[in-house]
Amino acid sequence: MIDVLRFTSSAAYALANGARSIAPCATLDEARAYAPGALLAGERLGVRPEGFDLGNSPLEFTHDVVQGRDIAWSTTNGTQALSFLVPHPIPRPFASTSSPFRDVLLASYVNLSAVTLLLAPRVEGDATVAIVCAGRDGGFALEDAACAGALVRRLRNAVGDRLTMNDGARACACIDEAYGEDFARLFRDAQHGRFLGEHGFGADLPACAALDAVRVVPRWDGGRFVAG
Repeated sequence: MIDVLRFTSSAAYALANGARSIAPCATLDEARAYAPGALLAGERLGVRPEGFDLGNSPLEFTHDVVQGRDIAWSTTNGTQALSFLVPHPIPRPFASTSSPFRDVLLASYVNLSAVTLLLAPRVEGDATVAIVCAGRDGGFALEDAACAGALVRRLRNAVGDRLTMNDGARACACIDEAYGEDFARLFRDAQHGRFLGEHGFGADLPACAALDAVRVVPRWDGGRFVAG
């Protein structure tokens, strides 16, 4: 799943900086109820919710803040999309913590090579890979589609003709071809990139554009994301 601005980028930084786990929560109340002692992270309309320890900025998840900590995280777009892919994070009697998918990974520009290395052998083995873009407010997000296209391009370079694409993957590949690694232009053109810049989060954009800054891939494991 991809949410470039900013959840999957920030999640990769958090785990790379030593966070123990991330529990994606669809609502703020779910995050508050997750576990005593967990850090509360997230945003609504870009802003940190009242009473939360952290927002959704990748610059907040530093080693001294997150080392060894579990994080309950709720965002406007990213964790909402995950609610369709993974089970409810709060333990319930007889409830499964498994996903119907073999693996659920979080991808962004900051860990793109690491994600490609994990997925390429599976594509070579004829596995089906679904790339889910979180989007914005239930709609399309240019930056997520561009990142999905970059992942498709890298997988195609890695496995060649073993990769087959549907129309959505081809469309994302075209968007990636149009922007390449010109992330400044991509984020200027993207509605959410402009929103962040206009609301005081412009410093987050270079952090989300730091290609292959980390080698960690957040991977679903028994009710939470851990470093994979």
